[in-house]
Amino acid sequence: MLGIVQLLRESGLFLDIKVLELIDEEWVKVIKIKAEVSDGTLVYIHEIYRANSHKYSYHWQEGDGKIIKRWDNSPHWKNMSTFPYHKHLEDEVFPCPKMSIPDVIDEIRKRLT
Repeated sequence: MLGIVQLLRESGLFLDIKVLELIDEEWVKVIKIKAEVSDGTLVYIHEIYRANSHKYSYHWQEGDGKIIKRWDNSPHWKNMSTFPYHKHLEDEVFPCPKMSIPDVIDEIRKRLT
């Protein structure tokens, strides 16, 4: 779980990384992170691992709270071609492949360059 923090640090894109919650039990692993990107935007990371499941939410927003992108696998868009994986852009939802922290870092790096 703390490998996520290591990836964020190694990317060189973040000014501050705070672990808000960390649970590392045999039956469940949870991590919540708030990370400040060098351009002033914020990324909120939430991952939950259980025996046979992995839920995630990667929320990237402007400093004022306006959403840039949010990727998650909450199973509420059943008609999505990539169900349960999807992304939110402003007020719309689109199909999206399964995401990971390296994918999110790549998306942020694209915007900054």
